[in-house]
Amino acid sequence: MNETTDQMSLLDAIGFSAPEETKKQKKAAPAKAGKPSAKTSEAAPEKKAAKTGKVSRAKAKPEAEAVLPGKEAERAAEDVTASAEPAPEASTPQETDAAPADGTSEPITLDRHLCFALYSANHAMNGVYKALLKEIGLTYPQFLAMTVLWETNNVPVGAITSKLQLDTNTLTPLLKRLEVMGLLTRTRNIKDERQVILKLTRKGRALQKKTEHFSGCILSSTGLELDELVDLQGRIMKLRDNLRKAGLD
Repeated sequence: MNETTDQMSLLDAIGFSAPEETKKQKKAAPAKAGKPSAKTSEAAPEKKAAKTGKVSRAKAKPEAEAVLPGKEAERAAEDVTASAEPAPEASTPQETDAAPADGTSEPITLDRHLCFALYSANHAMNGVYKALLKEIGLTYPQFLAMTVLWETNNVPVGAITSKLQLDTNTLTPLLKRLEVMGLLTRTRNIKDERQVILKLTRKGRALQKKTEHFSGCILSSTGLELDELVDLQGRIMKLRDNLRKAGLD
């Protein structure tokens, strides 16, 4: 044992502590090589685990989530929001001349009006009859009145107005004209003087034979088959009756 060791043993034996410098020297004594301290060995796994955790989190975080500084981060957030929003619906097409700006439906052209189709067809029919009636010297309304009398002779005026669906004021001048032409007679009913009876004359009866070819000419002019013409006539008469009822309401 050296001198220092002997002094320390002597001090310990008499109850005195060793000088501070001696203690500091003991504490400052370096650890032997190859034997790491407990603190160093315990801290190493924690640092390693922390580093490993940072690395794993860095690897798990996608590149798109990388934090950008300042305005670049705000722009990136706006881009992500814009891409997440649904695409806007297609805009409503601009109004054209065919669709009025006030939202109303497209105006119906003249050719699409049913009334004009009937009117123009009737006008065309009158044109065909005009050439035929010229041969017997009658107008179309006069021909219609004579046709009723050819069906039923010796009838009151009211029967013809009902058949032709005309009022008396319209039909009276026409009947007077036929009377002047010698085709019919107008006489007061003996039982009821308010009633006028119409009766064909011999000349009026004979005129019917001159109109027998009218039906064939009309059928030929229509360009329709007989069954088609009969069907069309029935539909027109039904339309007429419906329109008359609607007009009366």
